Amino acid sequence: MAKIILNPSLLKVRRQTVKWLIIHHTAEMYKEPQAKVDNPIYQTPGIFNGVLELKQADVNYHYVLEKIKEDYVVITTRPFPYLCEWPDIPNDINKRALHIALLGNYDFKIPDKRLYDILAYRVLNPMLKMFAIPPSKIKLHKDVSTDKEVYCPGEFVEIDRIITSVRKFVIK
Repeated sequence: MAKIILNPSLLKVRRQTVKWLIIHHTAEMYKEPQAKVDNPIYQTPGIFNGVLELKQADVNYHYVLEKIKEDYVVITTRPFPYLCEWPDIPNDINKRALHIALLGNYDFKIPDKRLYDILAYRVLNPMLKMFAIPPSKIKLHKDVSTDKEVYCPGEFVEIDRIITSVRKFVIK
């Protein structure tokens, strides 16, 4: 797998505090066929090759959750001081959002409880606490997109299950 050249000068710096957490799945992002195959052996290299193919500075998510062996692991793909740019998300949301992707295609598979729990415990709850934002600011990509054809993060990802997991792991 080729290495992404780390060039932060190509990225836009966040100038406003984080107010939104947007959930995606990785099947939407890159045109490379391997990036759409729902198997991490193919998909992770496909995502990185897609970044190189599009001459992007970095993966267009701040975090990606990937299943490695028996459990889910959170991978930081873009430090959160830098913006991820999504042309279908209004600027007032996009400039204040962190983008979290679930590796895979959730139009074809149902996320298990453990994925929701790891997402809440390792990513969402710390960000909610750090930026003092309520769970109501967690959104699915399709819910903030101006493109009515977008159905990301897939048919089977449920915002209610995400919020239930978040409430279970509230940091006091």
